[in-house]
Amino acid sequence: MSFSLFFIIGLFTIQVLIIITYITCYREWVSLMNGMVISMSVGMTAGILMGTILGVFLQGNLFESTLYGILIGLTAGFLAGLPVGLPAVIDGMLSGLMGGMMGAMLGDMLAATRPDAIIKIVGLIVTMILLLVLYMSENLIQKQFNPANFFVLKHPYLLLFILTILFIGLNFSGPIINAK
Repeated sequence: MSFSLFFIIGLFTIQVLIIITYITCYREWVSLMNGMVISMSVGMTAGILMGTILGVFLQGNLFESTLYGILIGLTAGFLAGLPVGLPAVIDGMLSGLMGGMMGAMLGDMLAATRPDAIIKIVGLIVTMILLLVLYMSENLIQKQFNPANFFVLKHPYLLLFILTILFIGLNFSGPIINAK
């Protein structure tokens, strides 16, 4: 596994765990609609990112990459919706299912042309979306409960700038997939 891929998957995993932990701790102050948005976002981004990565690595085997992408998206959507309630679980799982299918198709179709670029672009988009989900969650909780501010709420633009620079730097770290 290359450094770029390890970085993208690690950053994604950390973001998802922070969001799920945050929503679990403050579930009393999260409305059903906001919980559904959060679980849908987590499920969809998990399915799209992991489906794309698996589609690139398992090129030519669309069945396996789709199946694994769907399972990862379903699991992430289920875990993100569980603290909120059954409607959020259903929305998260359905979004994860759809994201896994779309990501696997995207990865399989574009693996022949520019696999590194598509993984890095999808990774950047997913990272930014999850950062917005965390920002929305913190803002929602702070309006109702006023807990201590986290880093995202204090300096969101600085964090966006740092993440963008890191993803630009991934272009210089070498290829994700070695040429055959």
